[in-house]
Formats: sequence, C-alpha cells, structure tokens
Amino acid sequence: MPIITRLVQGKKNPNRVNLYLDDQFAFALSIDEVVKNRLKRGLNLSNEQITNLKDLDETEYVYAKLLNFLSYRPHSVKEVRDRLYKYKVNEVDKQNILINKLKSKGYLDDIAFASWFIQSRNKSRPRSKHHLSAELKNKGIGSDIIQALSSQIDDESVTIKRLLDKKLGIPRKLEISEKQKITNYLARQGFAWNKISEVVKSWESE
Repeated sequence: MPIITRLVQGKKNPNRVNLYLDDQFAFALSIDEVVKNRLKRGLNLSNEQITNLKDLDETEYVYAKLLNFLSYRPHSVKEVRDRLYKYKVNEVDKQNILINKLKSKGYLDDIAFASWFIQSRNKSRPRSKHHLSAELKNKGIGSDIIQALSSQIDDESVTIKRLLDKKLGIPRKLEISEKQKITNYLARQGFAWNKISEVVKSWESE
C-alpha cells in the first residue's frame, strides 16, 4: 500500500497541507482534516482511503469557492445548487453535504435571503407584489416564506408613486403620450392597470 512520506504545510495557504505518497505529491487537505484523520508520515493508506481523502480534498476546494461566491451578496439554496452544477458537482448527495455545511455555519438561509432580496428591490428596483413574488419563486423560495415576508413588500400605491416621482419629477398633468409611456412601464413592473390608473390620476392632481 502507498505510504505517506511527507506532509508539507502550504506556502500560499498555510491552513492546508500537501500530502505526498511514496515521495510523489498526491493531494492537499486542511490542517483540521489531517488531524481529524490522524494522517502522519509513515502511515500506509489503502486505495479506498486515498479515494475518500481525494474526495474530501475536492469537497473542501468547492466549499472554499462557494464561500467566495457568497461573499459578494446573499444567495438562495437554489442559486447555490445551480452554482454547484457549474462547478461540476452533479451528485445530489455531495451537493447536500456542502449546502448543509453552509447552512450550519450560517452562510445560507432562504428566509434571510428572501428578506434581503425584498429590501433590495424595494430600495433600488421597485416591483409589484406579484412580480416580486414571481422573482423569489424563480430563485427557489417557497410560497410559505414569501407569504410570511409579504408584509415587507412596500404598498403598491406607495411604490407606484415613488416610481412616478423618480421617472417624471414634479407632479403635473401628463400629456397623453407621456401617460401611455409611463403606464406601459409600470405595467411591465407587474402592477395592475386599474391600480396604475388610480395612482397616476392621484399623482397628477397633487
């Protein structure tokens, strides 16, 4: 059986250890995993042990990439799973191990993600409740979570008025073409025609 001949601390990442079998580099592991698996120089490893340790190395590598992915903004479980497919991690069991680890460390939480997403949309890209709910569903958020957080979605009348102020400035009587243009824009954001008409009429009379 192959024997561990060297354990060398990584230069670029001192938290990882390069493992050599029969004086040939085999793979790298975190210091924690080296200690956990009681790896030391002179230890013989079976082919099964080597395979398992290499899988562990791959898992740690992908986990580090996921942490980097999550460092830019929150993500849903579905987004992380989609990212794992891009990383060529296609086995659901392996995906679940990584996802559950992220959850246990507090890096992945669909409720926290949905709340962040709603607040972000309210602030920078206002949408109707229907449109925003559809976006969340596309990101894998369940109806129960969306319903529980529905109170965080801004009132549609307030949102439409905010968009009118942003797009048109000071309230005034709109020309027909101008009204058609803003109405079509608001409809594309998912607002109902009757709600748009009601708020636009009120806005014009301010």
